[in-house]
Amino acid sequence: MQELRVLLETKQPINDEIRSAWFLLPIDEEELQERLGVDAESEDYRILEKELPFADDVGEDTTIERLNDMYRTYESLPADLKEDYDELMCYFTNLDELHQHRNDIIHYSWCKNMTDVARHLLDNDPAFASVEERTTRYFDFEAYGQYLDDNGRFLETEHGIYEIP
Repeated sequence: MQELRVLLETKQPINDEIRSAWFLLPIDEEELQERLGVDAESEDYRILEKELPFADDVGEDTTIERLNDMYRTYESLPADLKEDYDELMCYFTNLDELHQHRNDIIHYSWCKNMTDVARHLLDNDPAFASVEERTTRYFDFEAYGQYLDDNGRFLETEHGIYEIP
């Protein structure tokens, strides 16, 4: 599991020195006070570096409270969405939007292409299930997969295919 961490630095010298330190998320306010000598609610620190999947959502002036909220939001995502976070962010503007739609995203982890998705969808469609097996072998799953791809929002990853709302 990737450690999520940020490098914080004091804006003003404390005892004639600018202090900086790496902190793992979630950041403990007491540890911040101890290591940097600043209060989490103050504006006396800035974020210099980030090792976060959601780094694009974090600015130099992001508060500790907001960082910790983002950490909890990220950690509450299903494991498969965290695994493909970077690819999914091509369809979402920020972490909060992805989190909001986390239950609407369908992951076909066993599918390697759109033909597999078409086969899965039709296998689970009651109307298609009523068609005799000797007839279904003539169905063009590849063409139906292409139709789904052309008329939907799908993302192919090395961990399967996602259907994006």
